[in-house]
Amino acid sequence: MIRVLDPATAVQRPVRARRWEDGDRRRAPAQLRPTVYVAEKLLVRGDQTDQGLEPKVATLLAERFGWTLSPVGKPEPRREYRLDVKLESRRPQVLTLSVAEGRLAAPPDAWLALQHIADEFPELAGEFELVHVLAATTLTGIGGYWSGIGGYWSGIGGYWSGIGGYWSGIGTSSTPGEYGVPGLGGRSPVALVVADPALTAPKVARPPVVVMPDTGIGVHPWFRDLSAQPLAFPPPPASGVEVKGSPVADVDDGVTDYLTGDIQRLAGHGTFIAGIVRQACPSARLEAHAVMASSGVMEEDVLLDDLHDLLERQLGALESGDAAAVVDVLTLSVGYYHEEGADADDASIAQVLRDLGRAGVLVVAGAGNDATTEPMLPAGFAAGPAEASALPLVSVGSLNPNGASVSLFSNAGEWVTTYRTGAAIVSTLPVNMNAGVQSSSRVDGDASLTPAQRRALHAGVGQPPRDRSTIDRDDYSGGFGVWSGTSFATPVLAGELARALLEKGTDAVDLSSMLDRGWAALSSVLGLDRP
Repeated sequence: MIRVLDPATAVQRPVRARRWEDGDRRRAPAQLRPTVYVAEKLLVRGDQTDQGLEPKVATLLAERFGWTLSPVGKPEPRREYRLDVKLESRRPQVLTLSVAEGRLAAPPDAWLALQHIADEFPELAGEFELVHVLAATTLTGIGGYWSGIGGYWSGIGGYWSGIGGYWSGIGTSSTPGEYGVPGLGGRSPVALVVADPALTAPKVARPPVVVMPDTGIGVHPWFRDLSAQPLAFPPPPASGVEVKGSPVADVDDGVTDYLTGDIQRLAGHGTFIAGIVRQACPSARLEAHAVMASSGVMEEDVLLDDLHDLLERQLGALESGDAAAVVDVLTLSVGYYHEEGADADDASIAQVLRDLGRAGVLVVAGAGNDATTEPMLPAGFAAGPAEASALPLVSVGSLNPNGASVSLFSNAGEWVTTYRTGAAIVSTLPVNMNAGVQSSSRVDGDASLTPAQRRALHAGVGQPPRDRSTIDRDDYSGGFGVWSGTSFATPVLAGELARALLEKGTDAVDLSSMLDRGWAALSSVLGLDRP
């Protein structure tokens, strides 16, 4: 179950200034912000499970609430690598909450559990985390960020309008929502008469690898060499395109309800991103990780698993010199608002993204579409200090098609590193995407003939006429569409960085070369200097 954290009513542990034996004064809870989380899941990290503290926590929750705490599998410890890199992240353990058998209890609530754990065992306050709900940073209709997750907010009684107007300048503003209307930047079919740029791209010994955790890549002429692989990260092919993960959301027709013929709000999202990278850097090898449904929603633990798998793969490839398995750029077009805002820089997702930067991966993330300065994570982590021995995360806002003015929907603030065109941008969409919307006017070919022409046609004279119609707004059989959002400004920059890496030469895959090349790309594309 998805729950909404309302700062006005949420239970919060008392603020206490306790001094521990080591003399360290723990940080008091930050001022709460609204967030969305999974009610039945918690993350735990650090040495908590190794030290046998979990049974105490389980006993606390069982006695107070009648809830059972159960681990989901057991994360494998990271093996030691012979690399000169200091890592801070650790794959967190996922815990599930459920009502204990034979108990009459309220449904589990991870936030309530978290507060009681932190109050009873203050030394564990920083070890447990919520599993947040992430959504694609894409405009799909009137309103901003949350309109892209299946109209969730519209189904809970206008929640955001009732908590002090926090979102009143976002979801209820008709002007930013304009971008979600077909014809004004919303997803709609267009015709593109250029060929696949990869057909004429220079062939290189080791093309830069761009990883895209999203909805996968659907059926499209630009991606004929598509291959599906499980999320086990075997050595990828030397060239081409591949999708890891199953099921791959973009492979279906995008229909969310066959009774109404509605199309999923984020159907084709990953395919659209892949097409943008292909246009920006045709020589790049695209690797799509299908970890998000076409509703545009992803649970944080799913992304964390993918990122830790990617980090393990990168470290192993750097150690062994396996050029085929090395990743150059990671582009993230999803985000969420953390309950601690910018103070969440020690969250598990922040740690693993910093470690990917230390392992030579350029990470770019979309800033969000809510016209707010509140940091959307992970893009908001770009506000942190840069390290000479790590590539920094870069956050991307959206520009209008003129390339000069900022899109009105785009988030902003000092934490936004740069801007790229993300409004009314053209890219690829699966050719089998076609839902129930019909053309506003349609004429069968036979009906367009005069009686004389019809008689001649029946006599075998002339060619059968084609049907006539206005534009069918959800028929993407032409393979291309227009769409808006920082989701799409982000892969524009990812492609630019991949192209800059090519110019520096991508053959050397030792850690030092990866870091030097990454910083050189950041300098040439964004003017960022290495500290």
